[in-house]
Amino acid sequence: MGSPLERTPRKQWYQRRVRGNKQSSSSHSLISFSCLLHFSLAKPSSISIPLVYLILPINPKMSGHNKPRRLTKLVATLGPASEVRLDEMILAGVNVFRLNFSHGKDDYTPYLNVINKIREASARLDKPVAILGDLQGPKFRIGELIDHKPIDLIVGKSIKLSVGTEIGTPDHIFTKNAPVVQGLSIGHKVLLDDGILELKVTDRIDINNIVCVVVVGGKLGEKKGINVPDIIVSSKLSEKDKADATFIVQQQLDYVAASFVQQASDITELRDWLIAHAPQDLKEKGVPNPSRIENHPTWRARVPLIIAKIEKPQAVEDIHEILKVTDGIMVARGDLGVEMSLERVPAIQKRLIELCNQAQKPVITATQMLQTMIDNPVPTRAEVSDVANAVFDGSDAVMLSAESAVGQYPVESVKTMVRIMEEAEKDLGQAIHRHRNAIFLELERTLSISGKQSPSQAVAQLAVSAARKTNSLAIVVLSYSGLMALKISKFKPDIPVFALTPDLISFRRMSLVASVFPILFKVADTVDQIIKDIDALLVSRGVLSKG
Repeated sequence: MGSPLERTPRKQWYQRRVRGNKQSSSSHSLISFSCLLHFSLAKPSSISIPLVYLILPINPKMSGHNKPRRLTKLVATLGPASEVRLDEMILAGVNVFRLNFSHGKDDYTPYLNVINKIREASARLDKPVAILGDLQGPKFRIGELIDHKPIDLIVGKSIKLSVGTEIGTPDHIFTKNAPVVQGLSIGHKVLLDDGILELKVTDRIDINNIVCVVVVGGKLGEKKGINVPDIIVSSKLSEKDKADATFIVQQQLDYVAASFVQQASDITELRDWLIAHAPQDLKEKGVPNPSRIENHPTWRARVPLIIAKIEKPQAVEDIHEILKVTDGIMVARGDLGVEMSLERVPAIQKRLIELCNQAQKPVITATQMLQTMIDNPVPTRAEVSDVANAVFDGSDAVMLSAESAVGQYPVESVKTMVRIMEEAEKDLGQAIHRHRNAIFLELERTLSISGKQSPSQAVAQLAVSAARKTNSLAIVVLSYSGLMALKISKFKPDIPVFALTPDLISFRRMSLVASVFPILFKVADTVDQIIKDIDALLVSRGVLSKG
């Protein structure tokens, strides 16, 4: 189904008003659609989007064959193991595909091919799927090693670390990332291969050469990562990240992940770059309500939404400022556990999810969630609990990394994660309801204390509160940008939120947001017709049944 924007000019569509604020009695007597509350942010003399409706359990009943079975979303990393199984991955439950740009070359043809395949499969299967492009960020690696074989690092033995592109040996390794070597001082830690190996700086030869002692030894393969938690390295966009970000915005991906974020300015720098390099036709379309673009610069603009990956201690310290400018966050526990003490990560994860929900922005919990399924068909009991707890804490989505990218069981990993999420949301109904209610009350309290609750936040809060008190079956939102659906989602309804939009970009974006199920929808000119069209659409999709 194509976007109605192809048929209706954007400005003309948004400015159109539905005259009259009274609904006829017929809209309340439809067989399968009933409305208790109708919220609108428009003036009393007219009705304009967003519109919010509740579906009550009077006549309408959820049709069993197409009722959403889970509210939490699933992000899967694409790779050699899963690129050839796109249909299976989508049907198994993937809502967002992550494309890792860390290992990409100058040739973007492979990325372009997979983007086209995702969008074609999404349209053919009638399943909304978003795409997230993950930038490499300031990721530092050692260079190549002699004979391309791992070397042994022996505890207590000295090894040189230098700036250069020479071939490494057991006594001397190189990196082309000068800031790493130049910023280190005696006593600083150097972590290799995701923290598995550890060196300590003992001497400096000159600006580009240092001497280290092996603290934690083992085998070191070539091109493994380097982490330096004791120093702040430049987080400016690299030339590679600039090229990748340009490709991402030109291809109109839905999200872009900023890696190794350290401060809020990292996000604003990336956003400025995306806006500056957006396709000209998107710039000409503009935004439906320019007066509000400052509050939501990327939701209302046509560039990808930015997800800040929290994986450095500096980002944790600056999280409040980062949340003011980012569109969402990813709790990237892998590198976070390398950069700081492992035992601190669980508490930090919970706090980050809590803060992101209070900020009413999407949050993804990621890294090693079903790690053993890279090589095994079933996860460990601890991994199952990890996924369930991420759901309980209020994550919008949980993510598969190597499990779906290079693992032996990519589709099985998706199915397993879906079952865990479904069970977490269903089996412990009272427990998860308490979790969701606690999040609702905390957000309500936060907004009350701040005294800065916007009309849309008030509508979202009232809609979820009314839905709970009336045991509503679903919430239906008609929204151009999807922002109203996001705000409702953050009050953690226990029921699905069907978000109707005529905009293809907003349609795809909402695939990441918990509880929200986007549907492309052509907006009619009268309230009665809008309600009838919504009713007919939900019945046709098996969401509602007559009688």
